[in-house]
Amino acid sequence: MLFPTFDYLVFMVPVLLATWALGHRAMARMVLLLLASYFFYCASPKTDPPPLPWFYAGLLVFSTFLDYACGLALARSSAGLDSQDPAVVARTQRRRNAVLMVSLVGNLGLLGYYKYTDFFVDVFTDLVHAAGVPFVAPHLEIILPVGISFYTFQSLSYTIDVWRRRLEPERSFIKFALFVTFFPQLVAGPIVRANELLPQLHERPRLSPVMMEEGLFRIFKGLVKKVLLGDWIAAQFTDAVFASPEAYTSAEIMLALYAFTVQLYADFSGYSDIAIGSARLLGYDIPENFDRPYQAKNLGEFWRRWHMTLSTWLRDYLFFPLGGSRGSSARTYFNLWLTMFLVGMWHYSPGTSWNFVIYANVHGLAMLYNRWNRERRKDGPRWLRAVTVVTAAAAVGLGCGALAEYGLEVPREGALFCVGFGALMFVLVSWLPQHGGPWITAVHVLLTYHFTVISRVFFRAPDFDTAKAMVAGILRFDGDLVRPGLLTEPLWAALVLGTLYHFTPKRWVDDYAYGVFRRIPGPLLGLLLGLVGLGIMKLMAGTPRAFIYFNF
Repeated sequence: MLFPTFDYLVFMVPVLLATWALGHRAMARMVLLLLASYFFYCASPKTDPPPLPWFYAGLLVFSTFLDYACGLALARSSAGLDSQDPAVVARTQRRRNAVLMVSLVGNLGLLGYYKYTDFFVDVFTDLVHAAGVPFVAPHLEIILPVGISFYTFQSLSYTIDVWRRRLEPERSFIKFALFVTFFPQLVAGPIVRANELLPQLHERPRLSPVMMEEGLFRIFKGLVKKVLLGDWIAAQFTDAVFASPEAYTSAEIMLALYAFTVQLYADFSGYSDIAIGSARLLGYDIPENFDRPYQAKNLGEFWRRWHMTLSTWLRDYLFFPLGGSRGSSARTYFNLWLTMFLVGMWHYSPGTSWNFVIYANVHGLAMLYNRWNRERRKDGPRWLRAVTVVTAAAAVGLGCGALAEYGLEVPREGALFCVGFGALMFVLVSWLPQHGGPWITAVHVLLTYHFTVISRVFFRAPDFDTAKAMVAGILRFDGDLVRPGLLTEPLWAALVLGTLYHFTPKRWVDDYAYGVFRRIPGPLLGLLLGLVGLGIMKLMAGTPRAFIYFNF
């Protein structure tokens, strides 16, 4: 079920009323929300690609039973860890490790099969063809279950935390199942951890006027983002450019990347806003997922602001267990690259082939540079520092050129431009002070923003051939600007205002706009929300668009 639809309104209102009517009966309330969550998951929207078969909910049931059972098994064996006998402790730890392995294999095995089988088949086929061996890959037609990347990580974090003895196992199966399936964040996050939601399920929820206002405001804000800055921009412009990039000029392709940057943020942060607002109306708090990411001054800060629940999940459950930054420099850089590579590959969707391998490595290597630039010595001889930067810049430039010419099949002139541009950007960012006045900060923000914009070629392109066509189109430098009539005046206004919105102070919306929203009289607010709903239906033309992150 999609949030910005009349179906969700018809679903949410009775669920909300029934939930609060059962506020004094905790178990009945839990059962109601659990059933509502499964109904929400199975009531697939009529979108393209087509909705999932209802029986895919069985995967959700499997993950729930698996990790609930693993949590109880870990609890039963935890007493042995406190034994004074080293043999008992070792035997207990082996048993606990085996239970954790069952959870890891079960959860990640399902995720790997449904999400990455297509990828490995494509990679194997490409490598075999590169070796000159004819091979026809089998067409498996695996349908990616909606939300599997989100609820897998959410359920798995519970087992890991119980294994670490940082969390007491949940004895109530109903409450644990609701934690896994809680419908506001079930299919596209935020990724909620057990210690964030399970304690709330043990308390009697209370709804205050402030919570109602906050919930409605977040839903209102999310709907405007999703429909106006997400769906409408996509339908009017970006979808057409990414479908046939060869039909557009270099400037138009670049403008489409700017437009998609607005669209992607509006789509995913809009979903998160509606999810957080819906949870607030039900009496629960779920974590924030975005913090004005395009205001980041470097890529590390960007990932701390973008999809924050995924970034912190991989930090806590992968980067730190690998050793984090406690080992040698080489090990630290490897841990950082692997974490960022998996952040990128987590976004892979079936059919995109090599796109996300490139996307993941581009961001991973940029994160390594970000750390190197922050920690390199700046107090040695000036000539030595200059030689180091110039040598590294030459290597980066050659790497960019090799990727362009041999990986993306860009003509030699375009590849040479990539060599020079990559080296120049490396020198520029290395030369800029890490900290400074507002102008230095603005330059850092501008460079980081454009890095994310350009890398989104590989994020949005539906396949590798389209990504290559997009890059080749940008590097044509055909001199033509945006052709008259391609974008309407309202669309231009949406693109400009949507871009500027990201760079406004957070308090303008969270404090000032929210303050205005709170002062609107109830009847007028109801009329306003009704008009917004009517406008949404008109803009969608009766055809809802699935959220982009449903593909992940």
